[in-house]
Amino acid sequence: MRDTLLSVLVLVVILVASAVITSWFARTMYNRCASCGTLNAKRRTHCRSCGVETGSSPKR
Repeated sequence: MRDTLLSVLVLVVILVASAVITSWFARTMYNRCASCGTLNAKRRTHCRSCGVETGSSPKR
């Protein structure tokens, strides 16, 4: 019983850690369009789906 609980705990920790890392990566690499919700690369000045200006300018 104890081994099963430990295995479940390890599985949950791995899943939570991967979700946190994925979410962090998405927030750092992409902007979400306020109009349609599409994820756009930070370098884009206009949404790739609806064409609305995102307001971000590329860093140089």
